[in-house]
Amino acid sequence: MSLKPSLSVRSLVILFLFGFLIAACSGNPPTALTPAPTQTQNATADVQPPTEVPSPTPLPGQVWLVIPEGREATANQIQPLLEGKAASQNFLFEVHTPTDLENPPKNLILVVFAGPDAQTSTWNERFPQTGLIILEDDSTEASQNVSVIRSASVMQAFMAGFITTLVAPDFRSGGLFNQNDPLVNQLQDSFLNGGRYLCGRCAPVFAPIVFFPQTATFNLDGSVTEWVAAFESLHQNRLETLYLADPALLDPQLLEAISRQNVAFLTTQTPAEEWRSQWIATLEVDHLGTLEKAWENWQNGEPGKIWHASIRISETNPERLTDGKRDLALKTLHELENGWIYPLSIP
Repeated sequence: MSLKPSLSVRSLVILFLFGFLIAACSGNPPTALTPAPTQTQNATADVQPPTEVPSPTPLPGQVWLVIPEGREATANQIQPLLEGKAASQNFLFEVHTPTDLENPPKNLILVVFAGPDAQTSTWNERFPQTGLIILEDDSTEASQNVSVIRSASVMQAFMAGFITTLVAPDFRSGGLFNQNDPLVNQLQDSFLNGGRYLCGRCAPVFAPIVFFPQTATFNLDGSVTEWVAAFESLHQNRLETLYLADPALLDPQLLEAISRQNVAFLTTQTPAEEWRSQWIATLEVDHLGTLEKAWENWQNGEPGKIWHASIRISETNPERLTDGKRDLALKTLHELENGWIYPLSIP
């Protein structure tokens, strides 16, 4: 038996297998699988950056006008100025009593007292970062954050004595002062010196013959009837002019009693229109100009200072205080405020 056919078949099988292997190796390689994201990658994708929380808007500073008892007239004069100043700086402005300082807000930056008060004596200890301006205070000293505006009431009384004596045809001038004012004795002396500066021994021509000016006191806590009695006692010397040293004396009942006696009166506030025929002028302490200087000093961060209020003749009745007499009064006022006249010494 011959073996050749068997060999041929085997050879064919081997060739076939070899060709198949070559074809398999020359084909495209299988596509690689994309690996799945790890757990760390998923967690990173879910985390968002933290949201920025805006800082709270700071509260605007507060300015307080504090009104001790009996200082309402001064407060009424300065309140419009303080309101305007505060508004221009975007500060909050409020009016309070001294007891409200027991629980002050944290954004309180300045307090203006319309007059001296016990609250101000320990100010630097309680409020070392808060500014303070005190009006009509003749004893407190200035400090780093405290400014003081001294009273001008003594100079005011001197000018009142000068003007009432100047206007009175026979020198018959008088002044009515609050007996409870701690400066009442100085005020009366200054008033007398104002008249004497004009005419020395101001002796009238007609009886009763006494030296003018004359003064009397009234009780602010008393009734208007008692005030009228104080005026009538003073008027026994036949007054021609009268200085009403307190705004409370602009009471209609008292003004009626004065007008019936044809006595002209000088005031610290302008009276109602119905009393203008007997009214001479308004002689007031000028807190506004001085307060504005103290405000600017505080706002500039400068240490507190002592300031001195001034006097002004704010309104006049030209039939009583003529232009010539007014000019003489203004000249005297200028000399007084510049230290050339001493109101508590005899001229």
